Amino acid sequence: MLAALAKEKEEAIKAAKDSGLSARAFGVYWNLKDDEPLRNAGISAMELARDAETEMHRFPNARVNDDERRKLRATLYRPLLGLGKEDRGRVVDLVLAILLDGDHDAES
Repeated sequence: MLAALAKEKEEAIKAAKDSGLSARAFGVYWNLKDDEPLRNAGISAMELARDAETEMHRFPNARVNDDERRKLRATLYRPLLGLGKEDRGRVVDLVLAILLDGDHDAES
């Protein structure tokens, strides 16, 4: 079990470096890479992570500004229209939780 966890960690570190994404955006990808509803809808977790990172740059104050947070949320729904309503909400909530988590240092 520990060997499997160590291997997964090594894979994650390599994938993070190779992705070119910020730590937060990579967190979006890593949490959604095996998401079956996304895969079934033909939505790439990597593209979703890149889009989320781009949108965070458009709304840099989303952590503290309710209007920016609402706009960010709305932009995150657009690429998910191929998902059912519950899955869309679940994915957007997860992405926002990762992007807006105040416990991490600010990403570039």
